Amino acid sequence: MLASPVRISGVVTDNQGMRLSDVWINHAGARVESIKTDSQGQFDIQTQAPAIVFRKSGFESRYWRVRPDRTLAIVLAGPAPLARFCGTSSRCLHLDGFMSAFCLPKIPGVNISKQGHDIDYGQRFFWVKTPTGKAGIQHAAGPMWGSGLPVDQDVWSARDYAEASYIDPEGFGIIDARGNSADGKYWRVLGHAFETASYRNVAERDTLLLDRVLDGICVERIRSQPH
Repeated sequence: MLASPVRISGVVTDNQGMRLSDVWINHAGARVESIKTDSQGQFDIQTQAPAIVFRKSGFESRYWRVRPDRTLAIVLAGPAPLARFCGTSSRCLHLDGFMSAFCLPKIPGVNISKQGHDIDYGQRFFWVKTPTGKAGIQHAAGPMWGSGLPVDQDVWSARDYAEASYIDPEGFGIIDARGNSADGKYWRVLGHAFETASYRNVAERDTLLLDRVLDGICVERIRSQPH
């Protein structure tokens, strides 16, 4: 976190100059995590977070490293592309129930666990052997699983940050965020509300197979919570 709060304000528009309301300002810290732009696309916040992300379903996200005393003109490009939909012949693994939409491919060299579950979520692991142990993807979903966003600390400490945005077949937003820290560890989160497929603290050499899994994800219509 920054040594002291920084005030930032400005306006968010699309690439045609139209002001965008209800743009989320994420990773700004617990006290302002629910802040959105107003009906005129304006915002005015104080934060100690070193980085924030502007997000709105249907638009590309915008990452911004916080600097003091700045009035911002944020542009969100769009529309976000449609995520790849699973065809009838798709050979992939989804989570049974638990509001799951992601279907993950089987990649040679990647081990796959059986599906496990708790009361509120189901999960499966895709993992590879490394010189220091195992590195893997956790695919999890459920009504209490969360926002599908990356962890604040990963966003704040990212040396290189990138994020792509998509829309699922039902019109909900999907993000694909990734970054790496100063100690050479990599992370990636593919997620939407109530579901993520992600890895953290992985060496660069071990991301190659794991990224093939995440790059191969297709999207189905959300599967309902089992009764």
